[in-house]
Amino acid sequence: MKLAGSRKLTWIICGTGIALAIVSAFFLPQMIPVHFSNGIADDFGNKTEIFLFPVLSLIITIITGKEKIKYFLTHSKTYWTESQYNLMVDGVLMFLLITEIYVIYAAFV
Repeated sequence: MKLAGSRKLTWIICGTGIALAIVSAFFLPQMIPVHFSNGIADDFGNKTEIFLFPVLSLIITIITGKEKIKYFLTHSKTYWTESQYNLMVDGVLMFLLITEIYVIYAAFV
């Protein structure tokens, strides 16, 4: 079974973000950076806001797995194969995961 043609990678990325948020919640300070301007934190929020990233990732993972949504997105202007579609979704989830990691990192620096 090809990894790119299945949803395994999608669920692995989503699960990694969820696990990372749960584990980091025990170690994060009460206030974490939530907005950056030119790489410098300029807005702060409660550490529970770290869970926004995994919740968004979970919503994207579930919604993009629905057949109607998948059909609509793969048959719009260009026809995507299932592998291309899954890699596009995985790219969005990786962006969210990297952003989550950066926020966690910035909270300790």
